[in-house]
Amino acid sequence: TTPLVYSAKVLGGLNAVGFGVSLATGSHVHLDLIGTGAFTVASIATRGVNDMAALSSAFIAACATRLAGFLFYRATQTPRDLRLEDTLSTPVGAFGFWFISFAWGWLTMLPHTLACGGKKAPAFGRGMTTACVLYGFGLATEVIADIQKWNFKKHPKNRGKFCDKGLWQISQHPNYFGNLLLWSSIWLLNAPTILKKKGPGVLAASAISPVFLAMLFFGQSTGVIGPALDLADSKYNHLSSYQAYKKATPLIIPNPFKLIEKLAAALASGLGGREL
Repeated sequence: TTPLVYSAKVLGGLNAVGFGVSLATGSHVHLDLIGTGAFTVASIATRGVNDMAALSSAFIAACATRLAGFLFYRATQTPRDLRLEDTLSTPVGAFGFWFISFAWGWLTMLPHTLACGGKKAPAFGRGMTTACVLYGFGLATEVIADIQKWNFKKHPKNRGKFCDKGLWQISQHPNYFGNLLLWSSIWLLNAPTILKKKGPGVLAASAISPVFLAMLFFGQSTGVIGPALDLADSKYNHLSSYQAYKKATPLIIPNPFKLIEKLAAALASGLGGREL
């Protein structure tokens, strides 16, 4: 079985379990624990035998485990998830959710699964070094954005307010941007191996991973996919500051110099806790 097929089996099996739990419980708590956690299991199952494949697997497992754990904890603290309540209320809706979760996982992991077979990988070059730096920036951006918003939301003085602090000052969705950087770095890390083994056509096709994620994130941010924007507007549209924020702040991609500045400030202040 090729890594491509094996990842489909692992992701398909875990998302089928998620579907079963949804039917049995109607709960939202397990969604990201299983859906995002499936990346960790699939990456370990397809870690390969060369150093580059092992590094790619470790990168995926680290960011997926962190994100699944954070989102699971957040779900346990939230009695309802209005974004998905209607979708998960019917068997057809629940199946659609978990099928999309499977497709998301399989497509996103393509650079890894296309590259991880074989005993030899290209020598570690500048492109791969760039990929590691990009991964670090992406992970830091996603983690800090999540922590800053969580700290903001749980503070009593911020009840009824939208988060525009820290990284959220320079992007409406900095967590999306961090995740996009992560997966772009994994594509870049595996690109030399795919090019050597499969050729330029397959390398171009593997770019569907970050392209798909970019389309998904922009779709969610603009309200084309899912109700997240409508829910946010229903909470905050009465605030002139929110309307000004939406007009002035980049949707996902921030100014890179401002990003570096905000990341440094967040790290210097304990992930931005005092700022919030």
